[in-house]
Amino acid sequence: MVELDEYLGQQRALLTAAVAQIAVSRHRDAPAAGRWSVVNVLEHLAIVERALAQRVGGWIDEARAAGLARETDDSPILPTINVDRFIDRSRRVKTSAATEPTGTVSVEEAMRALSAARAATREVLASGSGYALARVSHDHGTFGPMHLYAWIAFIGGHECRHAMQVREIRVALARP
Repeated sequence: MVELDEYLGQQRALLTAAVAQIAVSRHRDAPAAGRWSVVNVLEHLAIVERALAQRVGGWIDEARAAGLARETDDSPILPTINVDRFIDRSRRVKTSAATEPTGTVSVEEAMRALSAARAATREVLASGSGYALARVSHDHGTFGPMHLYAWIAFIGGHECRHAMQVREIRVALARP
């Protein structure tokens, strides 16, 4: 789980760096009509991560209660997960109504919510540590069946995808 926690930290660092490249005064500015601002992206990320932490945590609890085996394989897990599919921005993905940003939060509130969501994810990582999470699989609406290690990696890949979006917003906002 240390490997996944480090991956999540790396993706958060990419997001933070991308956000820092845009003046705070521009964080509410959308690059075009119908597109998300930086604060919209941050709010969306917090909503998604919080929901996924709850969902994955529940799946881990259920699997442990059903007798989930302890992990016996200590080889790296990330090389076995195609995280590129989570990051690919060549096709737009329409978010569900439940994860659509409200646009009513401040940048500070969005960042606090994102930090709280990450704390919840870390609790989930701790609860699943030492268990064979590759033995538990659930469907993702876009990516199909994924084991729980992949679900956790998805959180980081999703954040990386949106860090790239924030960089695109910066470029668009810089245009005259």
